[in-house]
Amino acid sequence: MNPYLLPNNTFCAGSTEHIIAVGLLVLLGILTTRWALKSPLPLQNKITRGFAWALVGNVLIWQFVKAYVSYLPLTDPHYVKYNWGEDLPLNPCNWLAFVALAYSYRPKVWMWYMMYFFVWVFTFNAVITPALFESFPHYNFCKFWIAHTGLVMFVIHLLRIGAAEIKMKNLFQAYGYLQIFTVICIAINNIMGPDANYFFLSHKPLTASILDILMPWPWYIIQGDIIALGLFFLAWAPYAITRRLKARQS
Repeated sequence: MNPYLLPNNTFCAGSTEHIIAVGLLVLLGILTTRWALKSPLPLQNKITRGFAWALVGNVLIWQFVKAYVSYLPLTDPHYVKYNWGEDLPLNPCNWLAFVALAYSYRPKVWMWYMMYFFVWVFTFNAVITPALFESFPHYNFCKFWIAHTGLVMFVIHLLRIGAAEIKMKNLFQAYGYLQIFTVICIAINNIMGPDANYFFLSHKPLTASILDILMPWPWYIIQGDIIALGLFFLAWAPYAITRRLKARQS
């Protein structure tokens, strides 16, 4: 049997494998960024694009494996049915990889501040409270940590190599994008049926998360939206303070 494909339900948040996975990817991100900072601009751009391609490739490979195991015979122990209500790359940490790739080729300011706020508010939270069941070496485990920790490190990478300044108006613009994305996901969930739960808008995650302290559905959606605005400000505060300190020093 292939342990990379064999379903398991043994992952534990805060476990040694959780910490090691995050630590290794953080280290890899730091080394990549240091390499970029020491490189001339043309090579630096190539490194950034390579970083983004790694994130996109991770999502594409995950989709390929998901499709592959769904076409195995039902009697095969590696078989897992493709869930159209959860397995499409519609959650933020999947499609943000494609935003990262687009930004690495044509850096648009709106892409940058959307990545910044969505990654720090949603992706970083997933690193701390992962909605994950499979442990190493299952492909879901590998994909999850590359996607989430990788996006966090990509945002830090862009900050270090000199991304555009983020202003308070950009915070509200990113929050507006969140509203649009939420409405789209609600519509998709309704179209896909009762099993669909993109962006956890149909029910709370089955694993522990910050949503557990909120009211039942649908009230946790409204509460979460309000909390998200506060988290947007919390994510922006260190950035704004650092910018001001640098401006005073200069």
